[in-house]
Amino acid sequence: MQHLLKSLPKVDTLLTHNELKMFQKSTLLPLIQSHLSLLREKILSNAFSPQELESAIKDIIPTLKSKALKATMPTLTRVINATGVIVQTNLGRSVFSSEILNEITPFLRSYHTLEYDLAQGKRSERYTHTTQILCDMFGCEDALLVNNNAAAVLLILNTFAAHKEVIISRGELVEIGGSFRIPEVMKSASSLLCEVGTTNKTHLKDYENAINEQSAMIMKVHQSNFKQIGFVKQCHIKDIIQLSRKHHLIDYFDLGSGHIGALPLADEPSVREIYKYKPSLLSFSGDKLLGGPQVGIIIGKSQLIAQLKQNQLLRALRVDKFSILALMATLKAYQDKAYHKIPTLTMLTLTPKELESKAKNLKKRILDSEIASELEIEVIPLRSIAGGGSVPHLSFDSFGLCLRAKKQEVKYFESALRTLGLISCIQGNHILLDVRTLLEGDEERIVEILTKVLSS
Repeated sequence: MQHLLKSLPKVDTLLTHNELKMFQKSTLLPLIQSHLSLLREKILSNAFSPQELESAIKDIIPTLKSKALKATMPTLTRVINATGVIVQTNLGRSVFSSEILNEITPFLRSYHTLEYDLAQGKRSERYTHTTQILCDMFGCEDALLVNNNAAAVLLILNTFAAHKEVIISRGELVEIGGSFRIPEVMKSASSLLCEVGTTNKTHLKDYENAINEQSAMIMKVHQSNFKQIGFVKQCHIKDIIQLSRKHHLIDYFDLGSGHIGALPLADEPSVREIYKYKPSLLSFSGDKLLGGPQVGIIIGKSQLIAQLKQNQLLRALRVDKFSILALMATLKAYQDKAYHKIPTLTMLTLTPKELESKAKNLKKRILDSEIASELEIEVIPLRSIAGGGSVPHLSFDSFGLCLRAKKQEVKYFESALRTLGLISCIQGNHILLDVRTLLEGDEERIVEILTKVLSS
């Protein structure tokens, strides 16, 4: 038994082997130790025949190389979104156009005045760069950016309602992605939750009856990722603002996935529409329906924004230079009505006729390829959704391809496509590819992926 164990190569020998030298010792060492340990266990338990042991020893280097390659592969890779979910949270939400990236790249490749006042020759603050454009667009007094809308909620509650009551409708105690819950955020901000009304109905008198000396804020949360229908009632932000002013409270509207107003979305309030009523504070996301970077945008009264800037939490929640530059470029595209620069808007506004043409072109590409005989393929109407917890009551007429691999079960077919970066949907025994969410160059990549999967 000992002579068999001695036939295994030493750890140092494997670490310096020519086929493995390209890997870091920190990556390779645990793989070597684990694999040798497994071989020793099999030898000691007589699990190997002499031939099997000889083969296992020959396979040590290829096996370790394969494991090391897998361990060092990047986990963040490009994929094709063929799901029809436009703001696909798991796939990075809104994407940037080359035009937007070309505008901001010179700043990323050089030093710039992120926190420097050229006229005064001294330090300034990073929030000034987007203030003017946001004030111009919405007519607000001031604006502030943080790293996402959840951070905006936390900062606002902690600044104005720490150890004080925040009045909110029971129907608005929402949970969004990643188990982010309004009651838990209030607790983290040291705010006291005062819930009023019922799940389906909240009247203005419910808010007014709850006001006491501990009250600091009336908060309204937009139900952006679900809809209530039937016997329901919510209070309009205009009435909440009037009630708050009457009792000298702060009114705050968490709009969530707010859009600017360039999209014709039924029953979905835009930032412009809400801000006509001049709420004290309003916050929304930059990377959902707005189609920009991940930021939380806070607009409102300058006195309140100034107080937010004094909160020590802001340092931990502050936005980075890339997000500032990307948001500036995105907002400028809105101002110029250059909507083609914002892929999220482009995808949301594609017509069924355009999408049907796109689906037919993709079908032709596939049928012209070498794997056409391996597939059943059909252009079919589909329904796309906005995604990202936005407009859950709306879907959009779309088109796509219905695929069936003649020699593969659908679950294995989908898995093989996904492994190579094509994210699709399964319906019955078919794969669905919604063309609404395909980007430039995706059609070519789809044909390449299908060819790899079906020709193997």
